[in-house]
Amino acid sequence: MTDTGADAPVREGVMGGDAAAHAMMVFAGLIFGLNYVVGRWAVGEVPAYTLGFTRWTIGTLIILPFAWQYLRNEGRIFRENLKLLAFAGFVMPFVGAGVTYVALNYTTAINGSLIQTSLPVLIVLLSWAILGTRATAIQCVGAVIAIAGVFYIISKGDPEVLLNLNFNLGDAILIGCNLGLATYGVIIKKVPKELNPLSLITIICAFGALYHLPFFVSEIATGQIPQPSTAAIVSLVFVAIFPSVVAIICWNNAIARLGPNRAGFYMYLVPAFAAAFAIPFLGETVGLFHLVGTALIVLGVTLSTRKS
Repeated sequence: MTDTGADAPVREGVMGGDAAAHAMMVFAGLIFGLNYVVGRWAVGEVPAYTLGFTRWTIGTLIILPFAWQYLRNEGRIFRENLKLLAFAGFVMPFVGAGVTYVALNYTTAINGSLIQTSLPVLIVLLSWAILGTRATAIQCVGAVIAIAGVFYIISKGDPEVLLNLNFNLGDAILIGCNLGLATYGVIIKKVPKELNPLSLITIICAFGALYHLPFFVSEIATGQIPQPSTAAIVSLVFVAIFPSVVAIICWNNAIARLGPNRAGFYMYLVPAFAAAFAIPFLGETVGLFHLVGTALIVLGVTLSTRKS
């Protein structure tokens, strides 16, 4: 659900600036973790695609006034890269983020956040498959270990689940969502550097809202509407402001200062924050399979993101 900004330049600065960047990264991790908890909390209160449509539509409207001048000046770049941007708006806001709310109807917030920590490994694999980026032997070993960690979590440590392909539907969907986010992380490198970051975020959000629209209309037409409840109101307000705008801006600004390698390890805060709120508020629990799977993912990501 995040754009890690892998190609962002590292900016030198005073320690205070670095401290602010670390604080922004922690805050972004908190929001991304809460997003899973809120998405799970909203089940039965707000339909999944209504939640996604609200997130990206309101997000677009919030950013648009600040990006309007850039969008006007960069119309040519937008037109020349329309297909690429449209595809990016499909794989990240819709597949990577919007469908996650569907998955949370069937699985836990803790599982969702843990599965996403394997994202860097999928980016390495897709970079090799799509861009021809060379992968070292140790990176390949790391990828295998991290993927094993993901399957250990979704199987709850039971080999029979894997052999019988008896996965939890939500966990299986989340793997597809993660592939969408990883695809975005690869193809976004092809976007021209001349496109202002605010313009890019606005365009991606707008395409995300557009892809959600038919599903949102379908939910309304079939009587699936948000309930007049505190959970519904808080969920809609939260997703409209925080994960789609505040967290991404904090994440990208922090990466510009810290660099992707230093910033990447903050991703492991996401499941920690998700668990911290999901356990008391949703009644979820952490099992031994969560801990073992997480250890494998952390080890695998560490190895697979090492430079040759």
